[in-house]
Amino acid sequence: MNDTGRVAVSVVVPCYRSGAWLDELVHRVVAVLESAVGRSFEIVLVNDDSGDETWEVIEKLAAEDGRVRGIDLLRNTGQFRALSCGLAHSIGDIVVTLDDDLQHPPEEIPKLLDELD
Repeated sequence: MNDTGRVAVSVVVPCYRSGAWLDELVHRVVAVLESAVGRSFEIVLVNDDSGDETWEVIEKLAAEDGRVRGIDLLRNTGQFRALSCGLAHSIGDIVVTLDDDLQHPPEEIPKLLDELD
């Protein structure tokens, strides 16, 4: 949040069995948003009832950085519903969605935001 209590950018990520690489994803998103974007931000990670350590990783990341929030769904609802849940709980003026598999690099976020500006 910035001084006015508003968040400029929310990054929403539906997560399913992504515990092994979620740490890398979040650290890359944070690095990009801190250095290249310079706007207040939050990262909303939605665990879609993964059967691995995804929720534990989300809890650790949220404890390390107050800009990271986690939502733990009680049952697997699928990527679309997990994404919808994250969108409903995001508070940013602009919302960016990312898949959890790093197929789309977080380093592309500034290009998207530049186009919106």
